[in-house]
Amino acid sequence: MRTRHLAALTFAALALTACGSRSHAERADPTKLDDAASLACDDFANGYKAAQTTDARVDLANKVNEWAQSSKTNGIAEGATILARGSDGGETAWQLAADTFAQSCLYAGWKT
Repeated sequence: MRTRHLAALTFAALALTACGSRSHAERADPTKLDDAASLACDDFANGYKAAQTTDARVDLANKVNEWAQSSKTNGIAEGATILARGSDGGETAWQLAADTFAQSCLYAGWKT
């Protein structure tokens, strides 16, 4: 009887755990700015003006992507990937990529 009771308690505990333990990714609302997106957008805003050379742009894009790629916020990871691709292009490629990432941040609700 004791074994049956212990098994029932174990089953009940596992069932409750399974119902209540959704992963962070499942709980995240992709329409809202998450912490990783906020940090990526902050890093971008803080480093954009100083990123005047190709090396500085690549460094900034790498820094932004460290946060952005773990974000679940819509458009942030994709915008950061575009930023990285444009960072070693010419002035026009960088400007388009930077505008795209900045717009992703603003659409997500990031405030300057």
